[in-house]
Order: sequence, then structure tokens, then C-alpha cells
Amino acid sequence: MKKYIIILLSISAVSLMSCQKFLDRKPLDASSSSTFLSNQSEMEQGLIGTYASAMWVFPNNTPLPFAIEASTDLAMKRGANAEDLIAMGDGGPFVINNSLTSTCWNQAYKLVQRANQQIAGMENGKANVSTVTYNRIKAEALVLRAWGYYHLMGWFGAVPYYRTMPGVEAILSATRTPVSTIVADMYKDMDEAAAAFDAAGTSPVQALGRVNKGVALGLKAKLAMLIKDYATAAAATKTIIDGGSYGLNPSYPNLFSLAGQNGNAAREIMFIQTYPLDVNEPQNWGPILGVPRQVTNSQSSHFPSQQLVDQFEGRDGNRIDASTVYDPANPRLNRDRRLAWSIYMAGDTMVHYASKTAALPYNNLRERTIFSYYANTRRKFNWNTGVYDNVTTNNDWVGAQAAGIQWQVSATGNIGGVGYVWNKYNDTTQYIFESKVGYILMRYADILQTYAEAKIELNQIDATVTTAINLVRARAGQPAVAIGSQAAMRTIIRRERAVEFAGEGQRLFDLRRWDIYGKANSMNVVGAALNPLVIPAIPTFDADNVPNYSASLSSRIAFRNQTRVNTNVKYKLWPIPQSEIDNNPNLTQNPGW
Repeated sequence: MKKYIIILLSISAVSLMSCQKFLDRKPLDASSSSTFLSNQSEMEQGLIGTYASAMWVFPNNTPLPFAIEASTDLAMKRGANAEDLIAMGDGGPFVINNSLTSTCWNQAYKLVQRANQQIAGMENGKANVSTVTYNRIKAEALVLRAWGYYHLMGWFGAVPYYRTMPGVEAILSATRTPVSTIVADMYKDMDEAAAAFDAAGTSPVQALGRVNKGVALGLKAKLAMLIKDYATAAAATKTIIDGGSYGLNPSYPNLFSLAGQNGNAAREIMFIQTYPLDVNEPQNWGPILGVPRQVTNSQSSHFPSQQLVDQFEGRDGNRIDASTVYDPANPRLNRDRRLAWSIYMAGDTMVHYASKTAALPYNNLRERTIFSYYANTRRKFNWNTGVYDNVTTNNDWVGAQAAGIQWQVSATGNIGGVGYVWNKYNDTTQYIFESKVGYILMRYADILQTYAEAKIELNQIDATVTTAINLVRARAGQPAVAIGSQAAMRTIIRRERAVEFAGEGQRLFDLRRWDIYGKANSMNVVGAALNPLVIPAIPTFDADNVPNYSASLSSRIAFRNQTRVNTNVKYKLWPIPQSEIDNNPNLTQNPGW
């Protein structure tokens, strides 16, 4: 708690060295506390500190939302890590002092603190800037504060609520404010911010890493979805759609490359966590954590799940249990293109920038590897001969387990993956240990899908709903869907969100909103075929689109020997960090913890 109090009460500019690079600004280095934020330059510099506090990581340089994804049904972290213990639930142990949940609490409140400090400190110089400029800077701080509270409420439910800088006594006696109360205030703040951006003539995308009117309205919609206020969510997203300022990048893979992000075709990227190009730190560790062990200098620790792979439809637009083109013996073929763009499967050709020094014949700054794990050899492209060679030893080989070799963190290891590795965010122009690819926090595809979901939940299903869904599907080459029943449309939009945003940190909030987190994240951890000659049965799916693998457990990779169990109602929310409870008797714990 002491650490938290220091964070919350500090009035110094926090982390300005890193945030200078974060938004390419000069540090605030000439203001005393009595004159803090007394002019436009200082207000802008103070705002940089607020943005820096929105750059959430766990651990080190791993984007926090990417880490959280591994606590859901769509992904996994190496066994016994914080994310894995959360995902395991009763099989964890998932304890109150889990480091990921504590990090989320601290980082989100750090952002709230910096935003409140910015808003309060700007009063010092209000008379020294134009009203339009003052309101625009304040609008950015309002959006960032709401960003912090949106996540706090999604993770923990009701939380202590501060709109000003509290004293020590206020912190130590704080109670939990209902989610509905905070959301109501955030609605007003987002409306104020949107109006201020309009008055200032702010660009739909100010600069990569900066918020704007679209983000304010998009966040308002997310806040509304948090409390299932579908009418407000539909209205906010419709305003964005009707405004015509955003569109879909025609190339899905370009969203996750540095050049594609800098070009930001159609302005799809609305808010993104960026990384500086002129210094080594910070970096985006997401890409390196997905590289399989059969690649030189790899560092695999985050893996996609079988549940995610099976959400991707066949090219005919049908789920795999109904598709006429899906072949369980060749599951990578004839699938929604987003599968290959997001995940590497056995047989895929992987390209990685894994070394800064060419080491021929297999590394010419880029390595090409045919992803495999059914033999103790690697298929590597020989840059001298132009053909693929069989190279001895494969750390991802399934036979390593039976042989007692125990490649623990491999793509098939006993604390590793289940046969799949990430392709999303793998930019082959970026050295994997120093990737500067930004991590996307909000994009227009989410606006379209949020609008569609809200209208479906309102049972106001019309052509605008299918248009929003089909715009996103068309980019992936998937057939258009027609208007159907509420239940049918709900299944479609939920599957669409899983495959469109895999690895982007949306899944936990989605599952909780749909009230299916416990069911979706309670099953044996199994994966691809253990033996390519023994084809696992196609899973069945229930009404909530949750797959069942009970008919194929023995034929699938299951070296982790784990069963996730999250049926206890307490897992609907994370526990408040115990240190907060210990220091404040008025702060109650979430039920069941």
C-alpha cells in the first residue's frame, strides 16, 4: 500500500524520460510545484506524463493486454506463470496476491493519478491559454482517466473512485463506488471530451498514440457495454460510423507491422501503444514471446489455444462442425484467412528476423522455417541452395516428451503450447528482440463489431448490423452473413470477435460481458493431433459457441496435463490486491475471495 500511496500522491512528472520518447516530446524540466502546468507548453509536457502512464506492461516490455489474453480460453502462458495460474482457476492456484492482477491495479491507478494531477494542475495556467486549447488538453486527460477506470471496473468491479488528488486519509478510508455511478460520470466526461475535440478541430487521428474524438466515443461505447447499456453503446458507435472519419485497412496483416501502422490506411488504428525508434528501450516483447523453439534465438512463452483455432470458420463461411470445406486431416487449409494471419500451424512457412548477424546457410538475417513438430528435425530454408533442408534436432518435437527430454517451453511442451504459435505482430522487418511494432488498443473494426453486438442485444437487427459485420468479414474473404434470429446473430458476432481480435486483449471483457467466462475457461488443456495419422474428432459446440473436446482427448497434444476450472462464481471478477484490503478496513473484497 505504501508504494501505491506514493504513486497516487506524487505531484512530480512521472517517467518523463521514457514518455519523451513515447510521444517524441521534450521533457518537462523547468517547473516547480507552485507553477506546474502554468502555460500551454507545460500542459502539453504534463500530458505526456499521463500518456506514459497508459503504457502498461507485464512483465518488462510485454504489452499488458497481450499478457491478460493468456488468462482466457484463447491463449496460454508457460505453465505456473501468473497468467497461467489465473487461467487455471481452482486448478491454479489463483491467489489474491497474483502478480498480474496486482500489476493491473497499480498501473491503472497510476494512470488515474496522472490524469487527475493533469486536470487539477492545469487550473494554474487556465488564464494563460485559449479556452479551445485548454479544453482540448483537458479532453485528452479525461479520456485517459476513463481508460484507466474502464479497465479497473472490467477487472475488479466496483473500485475506489477519485476525480481529484486524494490525501492519505482519503485513500486509507476509501470505499468502493458502484460501477454504474462511475460509468455515468465517464459518459459525461466522454461527451465533454468529444465536444472539446470538435471545438479544437482535432484530427480524427491526432498522431499515433494520441486520443481523439473517435476514441472518446469508442470508450463511451465500451463503458456502456460494460454495464450492458446497449442503447448508449449503439448510439456512440453509430456516431463514429456515420462520421465517416474511419475505415478498415484493406490489409489485415498491415495492421500489425510497423510500416502498416505508420501508414494507417483508412485510419483504422484509433489508439495504439507506440514505441520509440531512436532508442533501444522500450520494445514490444509480444513478438519474441511467440517465436517457436525450432527458430534460432527463440524465446517462446505465449501460445494460442485449440479453442481459438477452432473459432475460425471454413472458407465457406461455416463453423468447422458444419463446414463442407474443412478437412480435420489438414486443418490449416480452406480456412478464414485470419487464421494464417494470426497463428502458425504445422505446415505453415514461418519467417522471422531472429538474428542481426547472417549465419548462412539458414540465417540470412531472416529465417524461413516450415513449422513442424512430428519429427526430430527442422525444415529450414537454405539460402545458399534455395531449397529446404532437414536440420537435426527439433525442440518442438512431440516425441521429446515420450523420450523424457522435456522441452518444457516448446510449442508442444509440458509447460508450453499445444501445437500453435503466434504470427500476429510478427513483423519481418523488425528484429524480434527489439520490435517497435505498436500494440493496438482501439481500432475501427471494434467500433463496427460493438455496434453490431449492441444492436443484436437490443434485438434491433437490420441491414446496418449485417453491413457492420460483413465489412470486417469481407476483408478476410469470408462470405457475407444474412439477417438471422437474435440467437444466430449473437453466435456470429461472438465468433467474429474471437477471430478478429485474437491476441489483442479484448477476450476477458467479452467473456465476462457474455457471462460465459467460467464455462469457456473450464476444460482440459488440449491441442493439435498428437499423431498426424490419428485425426482427432471435430469438436461439438454448445449454444454459446464453446467447443467440447471430450471425444478426442486421447488423440490430442496434452503434455501440459492441465484442466482449467473456473466455474466458481468468484472468477467473474479478480480479487482486490490483499495489501489494499490490509491497509484499508473500509475496502471490501470481491465475493468468494
